[in-house]
This record gives sequence, C-alpha cells and structure tokens, in this order.
Amino acid sequence: MSLPALDSWVVRSPEPIAAEVGDGLVMLSVEEGKYFSLNATAAAIWRRLDAPMRISELCNQIVEEFDTSREHAIQAVPEFVAKLIEQNIVAVPPTQPSSEEGSDD
Repeated sequence: MSLPALDSWVVRSPEPIAAEVGDGLVMLSVEEGKYFSLNATAAAIWRRLDAPMRISELCNQIVEEFDTSREHAIQAVPEFVAKLIEQNIVAVPPTQPSSEEGSDD
C-alpha cells in the first residue's frame, strides 16, 4: 500500500452508507460488501472529506481538533487515508481543485 503525498487531494466516495454512533461512525460499503466502524478521529477525517481536501490541510485540522502532534498526524492521517482509498471509500478526485480552493497553512 503506497501512501498518498501530503499535497494529494482526496474526497469521500458517494457509495458507502454512513451513520453516526456516539462519537464515532459506522459505514457499510455495499459495493465492497464490508462494514466499517470508525473511532472519533477517523470519523472526523471522514466528515471533512465531503469536499475535496489536501491531506496536509486534513492533518492541520486534526492537530487543531485532537490532542496530537503534527508529526503524529503527518504519519497517521496518510496511512488511514491510504486504507480508505484501498477500500474505495475515499478517492483521489479526477480533477484536482485549483490551489486557491485549498490551503496548506
């Protein structure tokens, strides 16, 4: 599994069915025939990907919301996003938004 770069844009796929459960989220991918349970941090990532976002900006937002270091976020967020891409839950958009639409800082 290759990790997406921090400047990669990602967006959630429309296919999974998701429901809030406590602080987390449960999802069902009918296409993949799989069920997923996301903790609070993973659910926060999923919620943010309703529109295309750079992974670096996603890391910044996770650092702001949760008690974690930027170094940990830079390692953990791309790993998690790569797993979501592998399961067809998140995708790299076919056309990348212009640089004015997203910010790294």
